Amino acid sequence: MFSLEDGPVAQVIMDPVDADFQEVARQAADDCPEGAIEVEDEAETPRDEETTTEVFEDTEVEESSSIFISERKEGMKAIVDPDKCIGCGICEGIVPEVFSLLNEPYAEVLLDPVPEEYQEATRESAEECPEEAITIVD
Repeated sequence: MFSLEDGPVAQVIMDPVDADFQEVARQAADDCPEGAIEVEDEAETPRDEETTTEVFEDTEVEESSSIFISERKEGMKAIVDPDKCIGCGICEGIVPEVFSLLNEPYAEVLLDPVPEEYQEATRESAEECPEEAITIVD
């Protein structure tokens, strides 16, 4: 139902999702450490430009039982690939409010989402990273 094949952010790949997978979709939302997946019943789902929505039909229950999975748009995210990061500290030197090497041998992201006042410096950190270990997601 989700794929990480095209990058560090999961994409919905099954639309509509079989009724058998609705509980799995709810569990994915509950388990997401970033809270980036939201499952709502059809009657509760707001429709606005800030939400990307995929529809899941359930034919085995009441007619109004469609559920929706939405990606929350909460602003810029910085993602560090620990397999690429060499811990050089360039990112931390540019914007220590966002990146830290204090706890790990690779950079950790301290602020998620990245506040607007640090976004330009965070983009600079990604550009200056010698290993291209930082991905920016808007």
